[in-house]
Amino acid sequence: MKKLLLSLVVFSVLFVTGCQENNITDPLASETINKNQLAEKTNPLGYIPLEGLVSNLNNPEFSLNINGIIEYEHELVIVDPIPPAPQYYVSVHLSVQAALSDTDLNDNSAGVISGASDDIIYVSEEGIYILDKQYEVEGLTDGLVLVCRFLVTTDGIGLHSMWLYILQD
Repeated sequence: MKKLLLSLVVFSVLFVTGCQENNITDPLASETINKNQLAEKTNPLGYIPLEGLVSNLNNPEFSLNINGIIEYEHELVIVDPIPPAPQYYVSVHLSVQAALSDTDLNDNSAGVISGASDDIIYVSEEGIYILDKQYEVEGLTDGLVLVCRFLVTTDGIGLHSMWLYILQD
């Protein structure tokens, strides 16, 4: 009788533990997902100051002072949040306002740079995308442009380098 009672208790314990929900196979997210939370992650407007000397790649001895600002908006847009491969892209809006001056010639208005651009970039979560943008220098007729190299990630954007370049026809 003891063996029968012991067998019944062991069988009952195994039956109860076997019928419980298995947490290992449950999905990780047990809370409800709000689509508005996943739709986009917008960083507030930021700015990058443009100050100092900028050199010309066509003539390395020639450089101009630059003074201005780049305003940017960096937005991470999540298209498909379902694991294992969520899909998203980065939307970047850039707006440049700057002035070039030549300190050697005491010329305070060698040229003005203004422009805006919108870009959509597909970048991996741990990756870095190199974005080169050209902005025409107004007031000069030689085809001078300011080239800015930005490093774009899913977390933000930064100015890596800038230089002047004369476009050849």
